[in-house]
Amino acid sequence: MGEVKFVDTTFRDGNQSLWGATGLTTGNILSIASDMDNAGFKAIELTSSIHMGIGVRYHKENPWEKMRLIAQAIKKTPLIFGTTGRRFIGFKRMPDSIMSLVMERVAANGIRRVWILDAAHEVNLFHRTARLAKSVRIEDVVAVLCFSISPVHTDEYYAQKAKEIARCADIDTLCLEDQGGLLTPERVRTLIPALKEAVGGKTLEIHFHCNTGLGPICYLEAIRLGVDVVQTAVSPLAQGTSLPSVESVLNNLPYLGYGANMDQGSLKTLPSWLWGKEKYWGHLDRQSLGVVSAHLQRVCDIEGRPQGQPAEHEAYYYIHQVPGGMMSTLIRQLSEMNKEHLLPNVLEEVARVRQELGYPVMATPFSQFVGTQATMNVLSGERYKVIPTGIIEYACEWFGPPTVPIDPNVYDKVVNQPMAKEIFEQEFLQPSIAELRREMGHGPSISDEEFLLRYTMTDTEVDNMLAAGPINITYP
Repeated sequence: MGEVKFVDTTFRDGNQSLWGATGLTTGNILSIASDMDNAGFKAIELTSSIHMGIGVRYHKENPWEKMRLIAQAIKKTPLIFGTTGRRFIGFKRMPDSIMSLVMERVAANGIRRVWILDAAHEVNLFHRTARLAKSVRIEDVVAVLCFSISPVHTDEYYAQKAKEIARCADIDTLCLEDQGGLLTPERVRTLIPALKEAVGGKTLEIHFHCNTGLGPICYLEAIRLGVDVVQTAVSPLAQGTSLPSVESVLNNLPYLGYGANMDQGSLKTLPSWLWGKEKYWGHLDRQSLGVVSAHLQRVCDIEGRPQGQPAEHEAYYYIHQVPGGMMSTLIRQLSEMNKEHLLPNVLEEVARVRQELGYPVMATPFSQFVGTQATMNVLSGERYKVIPTGIIEYACEWFGPPTVPIDPNVYDKVVNQPMAKEIFEQEFLQPSIAELRREMGHGPSISDEEFLLRYTMTDTEVDNMLAAGPINITYP
């Protein structure tokens, strides 16, 4: 019998996708912590390095204190931290000593599961970061494959990457993430079997967004094909640019032949023609889910925040592949310049730039690089007249190798930029934490946790956070 388990993404991805990662304070989460812990999830996604930075800037909350407080309240269910393995909080590339210290501190503060997302799919990076996580006793290490559409990103491409990544004994789970909601049921039917074969006996998990409205349908198709774990969000922080709602998936599972548990009472909820043929999903407590949903609805009402709604299907999305959060940013920035009428031109240019740059996956940081370059091309009236630093760093493989080589003409323009020589010749050093502390003038005067914040953020941002005092653990 197969079993489907659920991972919750409400606090991290639901909050990020629909509320710009600013909607949930520590007190807000603590208000429903016990119900989330009792809901029956395999794990609960709590934070990522991006969220930690936003917490400092926007809420003036110490992210390490936040982690500790929530880990003390959610004890049964593993909490999740997400990382790219290359960066912490900002876009600055980090030495290995920083990433090692980050893993040590998240584990010390109650994190038991870590996902690693590298949009370049550099196998050695997955393996290296997984070793760091296991060295500090992280229980479940998840390697994330980012789905994309291009001539390169075939089923064979993903199966080969999955096979190479799964060879690492420190990786427990492989997750297919469709951050853009690009998957269709037809593609799921070929890709999921290819991945299941490639990962061998390791757990296969899915994380599909709903940008094109097909996420919930693709979930059901993937479940039919035997995925082990699905990531969902609790309404109203589901749907839209977020993930499918846990409520919707639960409601549909009985009609795929899945029951809640093995007692006769549950079997009566299934159509009679499914009796004796049912599979099972890990039990989820609907009463606890209802409390969480009601609290989130209250936040919507008090703060005027949007609720996730099913998205209408948009075929053009498969061409430009701009993620939902980035699309809203593009629209806002063009509007501020009274250039919103140029959005169609920018989206057309996005597709062209992405092809020229070797089909990078439209996920952070590559989606920002492509979108910025496309916007500059349109606004300047001359393609690649202005080339941002991120594109130069991408070309010299600071963020991993391109999927295929960059177009030679574009590459020539990049390497001929005034700052390109310095960036290309810059040696990436691997200083120790002690050396970095001395360089910053801190020495042993501050904790490792404060040091990590000051290394990746401005002193003003950290000082303002500290001046705000202890975190407020209540919500109105």
